[in-house]
Amino acid sequence: MIQHINLLRRSELFSELTEDELCVLMPFCADTVVAEDGMIFNEGQDASHIYVLTEGKVALQRHIRAPHARHSRRTTITLCYPGETVGWSALVDPFKYTLSAVAWNSSKLIKIDAETLRMALQIYPALGCKVTMALAEIMSRRLRHTIDALINQREISFFGHNQCDHTDVA
Repeated sequence: MIQHINLLRRSELFSELTEDELCVLMPFCADTVVAEDGMIFNEGQDASHIYVLTEGKVALQRHIRAPHARHSRRTTITLCYPGETVGWSALVDPFKYTLSAVAWNSSKLIKIDAETLRMALQIYPALGCKVTMALAEIMSRRLRHTIDALINQREISFFGHNQCDHTDVA
């Protein structure tokens, strides 16, 4: 239990919680280990758990199909590192994972039952407020990251193929 408290205290989602508030979460936390390339959850699946990554890396991926392709392929959107939250969709209606999560390498996570966590956030309003504020920051940061990636991709597409090498001729 103390180990979970210390790990959650360093996480982006729960770092602002007091020790007493972290103790409220302990009954619905469990350790899980996922081997390299192991699936944690699939895009579109019911979001029954939220995870805090404690060791390793996790790839958040989306199935994308190019217009000319017959089949979709998983594309890595971002990598998550220790202390980061994986599966925040478990706290937001309609409670479906919007991306897939795959262990980039052997990874350890704290698996938290989402339904029980949502109930605790309602029962303890101060806890709920802190977690909601942290969740909003996580979502905002990931949205900015996605927007930056899209802009960079468009710039590469726009400028990458049409740029001329201009040298001074004198």
